[in-house]
Amino acid sequence: MKIERIKTGVNGLDELLQGGFPKGYCILISGAPGTGKTIFGLQYLYNGARNGEKGLYLAFNEEVGDVLLQPSVFGWDIYKYIESGKLNIMCPDIKEFNIKSMVNEIRDGGYDRVVLDSLSMILAYPIAIEDIDISFTLKDRLDRLAPSPIHSSVATRLLVDKVVSSLRKLDCTSLIISEMVEAQGGGVSRDTVSEFLVDGVVTLQYVMVGIESNRNLMIRKMRATAHSENIHPIEFKEGTGMNVLMP
Repeated sequence: MKIERIKTGVNGLDELLQGGFPKGYCILISGAPGTGKTIFGLQYLYNGARNGEKGLYLAFNEEVGDVLLQPSVFGWDIYKYIESGKLNIMCPDIKEFNIKSMVNEIRDGGYDRVVLDSLSMILAYPIAIEDIDISFTLKDRLDRLAPSPIHSSVATRLLVDKVVSSLRKLDCTSLIISEMVEAQGGGVSRDTVSEFLVDGVVTLQYVMVGIESNRNLMIRKMRATAHSENIHPIEFKEGTGMNVLMP
């Protein structure tokens, strides 16, 4: 069965993914501060809008104006797609986050692409746990899906599972942004669990070479995809944004 692919919008990345993200997948984008996570998400939506796909950016830690500053650096005409309704940037109050409301917004808006920024912020506010039915059956299923790290609570694991499974049920291809704690050891996300539950994982990191620092990208996981397992340098250019450099 042929898998439909969604173009990532990041130059050089589709070639490493057999043409793009599998449609309907939920992908984790994890990285340390300043590695380009937000740019990655906006670039994904911006290029989707250019191809006629409707996108939603949900930012829980920034105002709309702050989010729009980043694409302006690259000269993207993002306002054109906001005005046409192809791109929507929302900054809901994280303290009032509700999974059902998120699902309704995505479904009613008919979005093809969704970016959730960030999972780390959602997990910081326990109000969202009210959305979860913490049952023995669900806990047992999650134990098999994601081995429980000592420092990861059952509530955290259940909440991540609920967010991911809710997005999967929608007719969209979604990116979930998460923080990676440098030198934390173990998982590739702050919660150390989401990487087990999503369909794919892309990490963005700094690498120090002497006194110079470089940023790179690695596809850690992508189901149903023969993907590159190498570390790839990335750069940022006006007009295009993030680019994956080929050897």
